[in-house]
Amino acid sequence: MVKTKDILVLFSYRNHKYGYIEMLFERLSTKANNRSLALFRGSLNDLHILVKDNALSITESLTDRDVRSFDGIYFELWYKSQQQALAVAHYAKRHTIPFFSEELLTLPAMTKVGEIAVLADNTIPIPNTFISSRRELKKFFKSKKAPLSFPLIVKAADGYGGKNNHLVHDYGQLKAILDEHKHIQFVVQEFIPNDCDYRCLVFGGDVKLVLQRTRGSDVDTHLNNTSQGAEGKVVPVDTLGEDVRADVVAAAKLLGRGAFAGVDLIINTETGAHSILEVNQTPQIEIGAAVDEKMDALLNYMEEISGADHE
Repeated sequence: MVKTKDILVLFSYRNHKYGYIEMLFERLSTKANNRSLALFRGSLNDLHILVKDNALSITESLTDRDVRSFDGIYFELWYKSQQQALAVAHYAKRHTIPFFSEELLTLPAMTKVGEIAVLADNTIPIPNTFISSRRELKKFFKSKKAPLSFPLIVKAADGYGGKNNHLVHDYGQLKAILDEHKHIQFVVQEFIPNDCDYRCLVFGGDVKLVLQRTRGSDVDTHLNNTSQGAEGKVVPVDTLGEDVRADVVAAAKLLGRGAFAGVDLIINTETGAHSILEVNQTPQIEIGAAVDEKMDALLNYMEEISGADHE
């Protein structure tokens, strides 16, 4: 007897207000009935993307199955959830699950969803993270199945400058934030105790400038962004150990940003362990703290790649 193969058919959302997604899937799955295929409908927006101890797992919520348990993946209407599609494509490739099409691997990681999926499963230390839709976040953190414990950092996947970045102590706070910002994709991460963070400017595969960012008070904010009032000062590059700088450069390279990136880094004040927070493709140079030093670092690199004379 021929073994039936399970195929995951991924759409951007779980349903459509006019039933379009359901109609497409029903037609395809009915046609597949006389073949050795079993089709399962999935929702990219409602995926459970979990990073625990730097290891990535992705569970499809409609089927409650790990994506790698399928024999193949077909990306149907994915363009409204591109970063989740990018995450699944990378995950499938790592676990040798056939999927189509490979163009998804060429999508740039434009939000924290894509960045985290690309960085995970490597040796890059990143915070424990959970990503899903607003509906799924509320369901999980209300139950005893929550993958992370409070306090948590809840931040917009496409946020910058500390905007829509919240320190959340309980489910009530989380629900209030999700209900207030219904159209924002949030990333939920463990809270890492710290007294500052670092913006590392990478040029040509090396850390050329390190900006230490320190908030004024733990009472008023948890943010170290200079755009949120934190103090920023340039510190020697070797303030960060060689192993830390190596992880900064590796993270930038994994995202195709080894030539130029602003990598945000945090050090746990209790354990001393470091974690990569994000890899900015367009870090603030002409504004913010230490503008002259940042512009000099950028112009130095322009001179280097162009062969210009340095006076």
